[in-house]
Amino acid sequence: MEPNAHRLPWHLSVDPHRIGDAMLSQVELAPIEDGEARFAIESFALSANNVTYVLTAGAFRYDKLFAGPGGRMVPPVWGYATVVESRSELQIGSRWYGLWPAGSHLTVRPKMTRGGFRDVAARRRPLNPLYNGYLPGGPGEPREQITQASLRPLHFLAYVVSRDLQDELKRYSQVVVTSASSKTSTALAWELRALNPIGLTSAPRIPFVRGTEFWARVLPYTSPSEIGAGSVVVLDVAGDEDIVTAIRERADSGDTRVIGIGFTHPDAAGSSERDVFFAPDRVGALVARVGATAFETDLEESAREFLRRSAATYDVNQVAPDKVVQLWTEIAQGAVDGSLLNGCVANER
Repeated sequence: MEPNAHRLPWHLSVDPHRIGDAMLSQVELAPIEDGEARFAIESFALSANNVTYVLTAGAFRYDKLFAGPGGRMVPPVWGYATVVESRSELQIGSRWYGLWPAGSHLTVRPKMTRGGFRDVAARRRPLNPLYNGYLPGGPGEPREQITQASLRPLHFLAYVVSRDLQDELKRYSQVVVTSASSKTSTALAWELRALNPIGLTSAPRIPFVRGTEFWARVLPYTSPSEIGAGSVVVLDVAGDEDIVTAIRERADSGDTRVIGIGFTHPDAAGSSERDVFFAPDRVGALVARVGATAFETDLEESAREFLRRSAATYDVNQVAPDKVVQLWTEIAQGAVDGSLLNGCVANER
């Protein structure tokens, strides 16, 4: 893509079989039809969470969300966008939060809901409805947008884990979370703080992880014996089977259950003996148990407090479109600073 070509419509695409193979391409925007609206994406977050979407695309149909060229995939990203054309109920100029393609624009077919709208375009029908919903409003400043878009989806996952599995997790002597420097794990530590979670991370990242003050203990991957004796439930965010095996084989180990949450480590494949937790499939039962209003209120209060407590932990790294390929590659290789919230300002304003 030529310099300054990002002023034209563009998207990022990756080879799902070679996760670090990313490129930027120009795209043609077809005229919108009756019932459609076009968004200009303002900014979006990029993290290991987005890499996980690509790695698990076949199982969860993330590759059906946004069309990519020649067998490539446009990663789904959380962020904010503004309506720039509309032949629907959406008002031009309104800002919305949700899941977008990593790029500059998206055309949707909105169906209004109680709290926002759902994109009912044919390509998105196979997806869990939670991925097709959009909420109105949000901050206008890119740094705050990237902060919110980085942390809110991961907090949502952690919130659902903590509420859905709370009784089961209490039955184990220890709760261990891998990839403790990741944002997903940080959110899990916050939501599970009453269970005194133990975070595992690489030795150089221990000071940062301890600095969050969310963990009861933080240990290097090389010291699984320090977890202690007794039964352990592992919330595996790293997806690294060697780490899980070391936990299972430590001295005086009791029953060890592994619940798969993510794939933050490069070349992660996940343990063959782990149960995969997919939050969208568990939300319905939670809402049915406590009621929609109570669920939404408690979730928002918890998210607001987590974001407030995390504000001092992270700085924001925002890049222009011509740097997004480099950023994606660094994230896919696990070469980013865990203290940064990374994102792209997709359209200049």
